[in-house]
Amino acid sequence: MDKTFAEIHRENYRQQANGYGIDEAFVSLLVESFYEKVRANDDLGPIFDGVIGDNWPAHMAKMKQFWGAIALKTGDYHGRPMPAHLKLKQVEKWHFDLWLKLFAENLDEIAPSAEAENFFTARAHNIARSLMTGMFYDPAADMSELRSSANSE
Repeated sequence: MDKTFAEIHRENYRQQANGYGIDEAFVSLLVESFYEKVRANDDLGPIFDGVIGDNWPAHMAKMKQFWGAIALKTGDYHGRPMPAHLKLKQVEKWHFDLWLKLFAENLDEIAPSAEAENFFTARAHNIARSLMTGMFYDPAADMSELRSSANSE
């Protein structure tokens, strides 16, 4: 049976990730070590603990599925991150900068290669940008800014 384009694409993507040193074991280490940093952080820890409570094992499993789907195209993640994050009313924009900082520190400590570090850094920035847009986008403010810049020209 011939492989579909999607199957070939997934295989090529996984091979590239494996070439960077990214595999399921690394994804697991990445998630475990990153969330240790998050939980120990004075600003992010209370937010995560307040929402996750005693459900850390389930959250960690879900995050491993999420990052595995991103890094290895596993297809194991079927969640919806945006609705979950929209419920986080205590999160402010600056929390994303802190999240990215901790993520970068973690990668700097454990990434098996510069390529793996760049791979995850780019994806983390895309995820943060997407979540921030969904959580904080204000079309009225954008329209006001556009009108203001048009009037100043």
